[in-house]
Amino acid sequence: MPTDRQISPITVFSPIRRWWGWWLWASWLIADRSALVKAGVLRLGFIHVAHWALVTRRPASAIDRPRERLSPPYVLFQSNYDGVAEDYIETFAFKVPWHIRGMWGGGYGFPGPRPPSEFVHFVIDQAVEAKEHYYAAYPRGTVRSVRAALKLQPRFQEFREQAENMNDVEFAAAWQRFLTREQRNL
Repeated sequence: MPTDRQISPITVFSPIRRWWGWWLWASWLIADRSALVKAGVLRLGFIHVAHWALVTRRPASAIDRPRERLSPPYVLFQSNYDGVAEDYIETFAFKVPWHIRGMWGGGYGFPGPRPPSEFVHFVIDQAVEAKEHYYAAYPRGTVRSVRAALKLQPRFQEFREQAENMNDVEFAAAWQRFLTREQRNL
């Protein structure tokens, strides 16, 4: 794997209209169970992880501060990805604009996904630096590369078992066939 890849985190905390919080709550119930809704984002292979949350209350603290309803509520978006934040956000604007509208459409000051430059500024302005709390289980692996590795593992094991009984010429031919057949997962 390349060693010069830049892995970056982004955390965006956006105020939204209260009625939009109800829309998000209802639509996320459906989206969580829909492969069609997730498909566009899952095809973006430079994403390591993406997470959205609706924050409606501030938790109680140990210093006598009670739990409190936030006005307005907020959308919390966190992601790890390859590359530079501006490029990442712009790609979202081009590839999944209806996801963006569905997420931030009820947000204060939301410009829409087009033109992408305005959406990039909107997200960057609401981003919170996440230096101290950044974690990536596979810092050099995207969702796509981890899935490919999991798919490849049993196939490689099967090849390995078959190769134990091959001579050098048979192995070379079988290895070429294996690489050709599995090149998408390598």
